[in-house]
Amino acid sequence: MERKAFGEPIANFQLIQAMLADACARADRGEKILVEAAATKMFASEMCGRVADRVVQIHGGAGYLKEYLAERFYRDCRIYRIYEGTTQIQQLVIAKNMIRDFAG
Repeated sequence: MERKAFGEPIANFQLIQAMLADACARADRGEKILVEAAATKMFASEMCGRVADRVVQIHGGAGYLKEYLAERFYRDCRIYRIYEGTTQIQQLVIAKNMIRDFAG
Protein backbone atom coordinates (compact mmCIF):
# COMPACT_ATOMS: atom_id res chain seq x y z
CA MET A 1 0.00 0.00 0.00
CA GLU A 2 2.94 2.37 0.59
CA ARG A 3 4.85 1.77 -2.62
CA LYS A 4 3.44 3.69 -5.54
CA ALA A 5 3.81 3.60 -9.30
CA PHE A 6 2.11 5.92 -11.74
CA GLY A 7 0.66 7.81 -8.78
CA GLU A 8 -1.16 4.96 -7.10
CA PRO A 9 -0.35 2.11 -4.69
CA ILE A 10 1.01 -0.93 -6.52
CA ALA A 11 -1.50 -3.04 -4.58
CA ASN A 12 -4.14 -1.62 -6.94
CA PHE A 13 -2.56 -3.34 -9.95
CA GLN A 14 -4.12 -6.63 -10.98
CA LEU A 15 -0.84 -8.48 -11.49
CA ILE A 16 0.35 -7.53 -7.99
CA GLN A 17 -2.97 -8.69 -6.59
CA ALA A 18 -2.65 -12.01 -8.41
CA MET A 19 0.87 -12.57 -7.03
CA LEU A 20 -0.30 -11.82 -3.51
CA ALA A 21 -3.29 -14.12 -3.91
CA ASP A 22 -1.09 -16.97 -5.19
CA ALA A 23 1.25 -16.72 -2.21
CA CYS A 24 -1.60 -16.46 0.28
CA ALA A 25 -3.51 -19.36 -1.28
CA ARG A 26 -0.48 -21.61 -0.97
CA ALA A 27 0.00 -20.61 2.67
CA ASP A 28 -3.73 -21.06 3.36
CA ARG A 29 -3.55 -24.61 1.95
CA GLY A 30 -0.87 -25.30 4.52
CA GLU A 31 1.92 -25.56 2.00
CA LYS A 32 5.34 -24.94 3.42
CA ILE A 33 6.53 -21.82 1.63
CA LEU A 34 9.10 -20.62 4.16
CA VAL A 35 12.09 -22.29 2.47
CA GLU A 36 11.01 -21.14 -1.00
CA ALA A 37 10.55 -17.58 0.28
CA ALA A 38 13.94 -17.58 2.02
CA ALA A 39 15.69 -19.06 -1.02
CA THR A 40 14.02 -16.61 -3.37
CA LYS A 41 14.89 -13.61 -1.21
CA MET A 42 18.47 -14.79 -0.81
CA PHE A 43 18.98 -15.48 -4.51
CA ALA A 44 17.40 -12.21 -5.65
CA SER A 45 19.27 -9.99 -3.20
CA GLU A 46 22.62 -11.69 -3.81
CA MET A 47 22.18 -11.55 -7.59
CA CYS A 48 21.25 -7.88 -7.41
CA GLY A 49 24.49 -7.26 -5.51
CA ARG A 50 26.54 -9.13 -8.10
CA VAL A 51 24.96 -7.23 -10.95
CA ALA A 52 25.50 -3.89 -9.22
CA ASP A 53 29.13 -4.78 -8.54
CA ARG A 54 29.68 -5.54 -12.21
CA VAL A 55 27.94 -2.36 -13.28
CA VAL A 56 30.38 -0.35 -11.17
CA GLN A 57 33.29 -2.44 -12.46
CA ILE A 58 32.28 -1.82 -16.08
CA HIS A 59 32.11 1.92 -15.45
CA GLY A 60 35.50 1.89 -13.74
CA GLY A 61 36.28 4.81 -11.47
CA ALA A 62 33.34 6.74 -12.89
CA GLY A 63 30.98 4.06 -11.59
CA TYR A 64 31.81 5.19 -8.07
CA LEU A 65 30.91 8.83 -8.69
CA LYS A 66 27.52 10.21 -7.69
CA GLU A 67 27.11 11.72 -11.14
CA TYR A 68 26.50 8.21 -12.51
CA LEU A 69 23.50 6.00 -11.84
CA ALA A 70 25.84 3.05 -11.26
CA GLU A 71 26.88 4.51 -7.90
CA ARG A 72 23.30 4.92 -6.78
CA PHE A 73 22.34 1.44 -7.93
CA TYR A 74 25.33 -0.08 -6.12
CA ARG A 75 24.55 1.81 -2.92
CA ASP A 76 20.81 1.18 -2.98
CA CYS A 77 20.93 -2.52 -3.78
CA ARG A 78 23.19 -3.24 -0.81
CA ILE A 79 20.25 -2.89 1.56
CA TYR A 80 18.46 -5.83 -0.09
CA ARG A 81 20.98 -8.20 1.48
CA ILE A 82 20.24 -6.73 4.90
CA TYR A 83 16.57 -5.90 5.47
CA GLU A 84 13.83 -8.47 5.87
CA GLY A 85 16.48 -10.92 7.05
CA THR A 86 20.11 -10.87 6.04
CA THR A 87 21.49 -13.38 3.60
CA GLN A 88 22.95 -15.27 6.55
CA ILE A 89 19.55 -15.43 8.27
CA GLN A 90 18.01 -16.76 5.05
CA GLN A 91 20.72 -19.43 4.93
CA LEU A 92 19.93 -20.44 8.51
CA VAL A 93 16.21 -20.69 7.74
CA ILE A 94 16.90 -22.87 4.70
CA ALA A 95 19.40 -25.11 6.51
CA LYS A 96 17.24 -25.52 9.62
CA ASN A 97 14.28 -26.63 7.50
CA MET A 98 16.39 -28.94 5.35
CA ILE A 99 17.83 -30.64 8.43
CA ARG A 100 14.38 -30.95 10.01
CA ASP A 101 12.91 -32.43 6.82
CA PHE A 102 15.78 -34.86 6.41
CA ALA A 103 15.59 -36.03 10.02
CA GLY A 104 11.80 -36.10 9.93
